[in-house]
Amino acid sequence: MTTTPTGGAPEYDPFNAPAPLPAMPDVGMPTPFPKPPPLSVLARVAIVLGVVAALGLGSLVAWGMSQSGKFGSVEAGECLYLTDEAGGGQSYTTAGCSTSRATFRIDDVRTGSSECRGSDYVQFELYGRSSDKKAEKTLCLALNVETGDCLRDVVHETRIAKVRCTDITAEARALVMRGSSETVCSSDDTALHYTGPPERTVCLRPTGENI
Repeated sequence: MTTTPTGGAPEYDPFNAPAPLPAMPDVGMPTPFPKPPPLSVLARVAIVLGVVAALGLGSLVAWGMSQSGKFGSVEAGECLYLTDEAGGGQSYTTAGCSTSRATFRIDDVRTGSSECRGSDYVQFELYGRSSDKKAEKTLCLALNVETGDCLRDVVHETRIAKVRCTDITAEARALVMRGSSETVCSSDDTALHYTGPPERTVCLRPTGENI
């Protein structure tokens, strides 16, 4: 019987390389992932303020939606705050505009799913029932702040809150000017323009050690 250089049988010869595997059929390129949704207004604020490393952006969406079916009548000029619900929805609770809990002001209430007059609004769509596929109303929400107010968790609509400017969690301080006055904001600020009424510009300035 023929032996190999190592003295073993041919079928056990480690010097004989195994036959190459047949080529895999060409199945084409993998399906690309869908594009992520655009960042919300507050997410863009967070990028400018440099707090992205500390706060996640995964839960942010461009359009606030809720399907809880428990909304009452709301009108422009009222204030509210947003909360997360089970199942990924959101709900709102009205609050007096002068209270610290009122983080948003309703500048406009539009019928159906509609774009607000300005890209800096948080657009919150209301659905009457969870099975509804079309929104009944769209609330155009602006930050409810006055000059000197400080905010934390500016990256998320449901966590943003007003805090003392001396609070270690404070991330931005507001400067509010009537009209379209983005030029009053410094290069380090984030300028948010709201058509109102009243028309106004909010400059969000990163807080520092001396504020």
